[in-house]
Amino acid sequence: MKNLFSILLLGLSLSAFGDYKDVDTYEEHKQNFKYQLIDQYKFAYIDEGAGPVIVLLHGIPTNSWMYRKMIEPLVAKGYRVIAPDLLGMGGSSRSSDPMELSVKSQARLLLILLKDKLKLKDWTHVVHDFAGPITWEMAELDGFNINKLIVLDTFAFEKGWNPGLNIFTKVFMNLVTTKPLRKIFFTNAIKSMMKETDTMSKAELRQLTEGYVLPLQQGASDTYKSLYFSANKLKKELPRYQRTLNKLSTIPSKIIWGRSDKFLSSTDQLEQIKAALKTEDKDILVLQNAKHLITEEAPIEIVNFID
Repeated sequence: MKNLFSILLLGLSLSAFGDYKDVDTYEEHKQNFKYQLIDQYKFAYIDEGAGPVIVLLHGIPTNSWMYRKMIEPLVAKGYRVIAPDLLGMGGSSRSSDPMELSVKSQARLLLILLKDKLKLKDWTHVVHDFAGPITWEMAELDGFNINKLIVLDTFAFEKGWNPGLNIFTKVFMNLVTTKPLRKIFFTNAIKSMMKETDTMSKAELRQLTEGYVLPLQQGASDTYKSLYFSANKLKKELPRYQRTLNKLSTIPSKIIWGRSDKFLSSTDQLEQIKAALKTEDKDILVLQNAKHLITEEAPIEIVNFID
């Protein structure tokens, strides 16, 4: 039975590239998923277009849905666009093992997906939020071969990054992510990551948030908590990540940042990442009217700046 499941997954993954256009709902987004089996887990990912490869990695509490407004424009520019869901997030398998959900494990599994399953030789690498630390871990593994790094609102330094994790926030998080409260909590959390949501109609806001909130209601909140609760441990890894960034400085890089990101100090974190990567001023875009979820607020500006 397991072999049959693997064959079915392989068939889906080898099918012709889909037609990722006019995706308005999360259900339509899911219809474009391809799947690969890694270890005992099913990984969902978008794979569209042909040409130079660009990989779009999400953080928490998001999933590949956050890139839906960028996929078609990037394909139109001649890219093959790959946007995976992390283990436990989006359409990928759930896990209750904190070790499997950890930053290091996510890095290992993603590299298996990209190098072993999808046979990528090199690619442009886009990261947002917790995809940053996952990428810094990937960069220390054999086979990580990127030709460009695009950094969107992430972290590698303590100054300018304060997850606010303590015993009280942990108790609060465990409470608000229980089944009765998940929808309200995560809807408001996603809204807080963007500007101008007050001007949206209820239908627009529901359409926007469903792709984030539905997977979280269906179990992805456990992965979110596992990664969020690892924040204090990650602080100990930051010096190592900074050395990794220095090594990555030989690769062309661009940084795109939301000016009003309340989760990350745009000035402190941005300037430190810029210095570590040796990113030139011309390759930095600060979005003045954006907060943390910049792929929702300025997708076309990001696409045009990447290219």
